[in-house]
Amino acid sequence: MSAPRPWIEAFAPATVSNLGPGFDCLGLAVRGAGDRVRARRRDEPGVALVRVEGDGGKLPREVDRNTAAVAAAWILERHAAGKGVELELYKGLPLGSGLGSSGASACAAAVAVDAVLELGLPATTLVEAARHAEGVACGTPHPDNVAPCIVGGIVLIPALDPLRLISLPVPEELWLALYTPGVSVATADARAVLPRQVSLPDTVAQAARLGLLVHALHVGDLSLLGEAVVDDIVEPARAGLIPGYREAKAACVEAGAIACSISGAGPTTFALAGDQGRAKALLEILEEAYTHAGVAGQGMVDRVGPGARVTTPPLH
Repeated sequence: MSAPRPWIEAFAPATVSNLGPGFDCLGLAVRGAGDRVRARRRDEPGVALVRVEGDGGKLPREVDRNTAAVAAAWILERHAAGKGVELELYKGLPLGSGLGSSGASACAAAVAVDAVLELGLPATTLVEAARHAEGVACGTPHPDNVAPCIVGGIVLIPALDPLRLISLPVPEELWLALYTPGVSVATADARAVLPRQVSLPDTVAQAARLGLLVHALHVGDLSLLGEAVVDDIVEPARAGLIPGYREAKAACVEAGAIACSISGAGPTTFALAGDQGRAKALLEILEEAYTHAGVAGQGMVDRVGPGARVTTPPLH
């Protein structure tokens, strides 16, 4: 009797995307929270999703609808024809939170499958696999969550065809307060409220802020970064989907946050700080504001961290 084939486990972090003016093209990886996927070879070709935990039974189990399985299948079809894998998904991120939950599942699966089949795929290919899975889950294959989830740090995506990823410097003093209020915002709903047309002045201002943001990161100037993390196009349209958001942001800004905005589609709110103590104070402010709004949730203080990686010993 042959020994059971070993499982390879990968971890993929939560992400904060958009970052003010960087709608659909900018995101960062968070150090602490994330999803885990275990993968192992199987004799039959294709993908089998054999376990999902931590989602409260809400995620689809079908391999053509679950982002972990979709990303794995994309890799098999293009880079490992005739091969088969089993997957186990362990959710560590809340669903519909704006922390890149569906993307983290896809990225963890892509990294685990790449490792278990010993393919050695480049980061851009892993991002493409996860991005395809995002398209199945959200209707839009946007890369602003999955790119930093794979690469780590802060990532700019200036082009999609071919996909191009640019890692930006991370200021050493940068801390994040992240709070997820007790309300879910579906990505499709958050996109449905976006304006269909944007004025030329607003477009110019948004482009200038994105340029300033990139410059601020390169010179490590948190004050300039605060000036840059402003969004007059997407954030106002989505603010009404999150009870208490406007009050929470105003309180954070008054308390000295470098910046405060919506993470991804929301409802998670992020506030930037220059030290851990200020980030903890901002988290308390967010907790108070959302509790007062009747949507108390959960939060954390964290830093920008590395991307998805294998967390089990190598096969050889």
